[in-house]
Amino acid sequence: MSLKTGNLLQTSGWAPRGGIVSPHRARQWAARLGAVLLLASPLQALSAVLEYADPQGWQWYNEPQDDEEDTQQASPQTPAPRSATELKKQLQRATEEAKDRAILFSSPDNFAKYMRWQNFWTDRAGAFTQSAKQAMLKYPELDYNLRYSYYNGTVEKQMEIDRNKEKSAIEKIASSHGIFFFYRGNMPIDNLMGGVINNFAKDNKLSIIPISVDGAINPELPNSKLDSGQSKTMGVKFFPALFLVNPKNETYQPLAYGFITSDALSKQFLNIATDFKGEY
Repeated sequence: MSLKTGNLLQTSGWAPRGGIVSPHRARQWAARLGAVLLLASPLQALSAVLEYADPQGWQWYNEPQDDEEDTQQASPQTPAPRSATELKKQLQRATEEAKDRAILFSSPDNFAKYMRWQNFWTDRAGAFTQSAKQAMLKYPELDYNLRYSYYNGTVEKQMEIDRNKEKSAIEKIASSHGIFFFYRGNMPIDNLMGGVINNFAKDNKLSIIPISVDGAINPELPNSKLDSGQSKTMGVKFFPALFLVNPKNETYQPLAYGFITSDALSKQFLNIATDFKGEY
């Protein structure tokens, strides 16, 4: 069965370009759109959709009187799409119908029809990709590459920029804060974290006070103090834990819980310094 979309859409002298039509005409259009999507080729279906989606004003005038035959033939059960989302669902249903028909009623013609729908979606995806490239030129403020370059050739320089930001954040916080490191000396992970934070503090000239909450001292942290109520006062219930402490105004805030690498810890300092604004 071959369909001529143009003739189908102009049946009975009414124009789907009218935007707002009478309720009866809308039902007619809905039924015919459903038929187009199920029976026509993808390009014909898209053409019909574009006709529907291009309203130009009122067209109550010059419409022929509803005849009884049209009323009987029109089906109100296939709603015309009112949004791009609904339209996509109808096109997807038409694609699924073509695929199922090609599987259940295998023939070269049915498979070809399904492949035309597949090519239709491939073309749509390609057009979407190309429009995105155009948009980046028309609206450069949306281009993520301007804020954070993602090209391989810029990786080393971008990492250098990030490290400098992290170093500045650490220096800024270190000028007013020290670190309380709460740990359990009998826990291997806590002791491993002790070595990380000890080296990190030396490399970044940070003041650190290790506090053992179970009475066991980590050999790498010989200057550790025993917990004399600090963890309870500060509400520390999970270990190991790193807290930033401002000795001048006696304020504190968590920096990290659990094991964390030195690189991740540097990023955490930057998060704290920028109030977790980040760059995405």
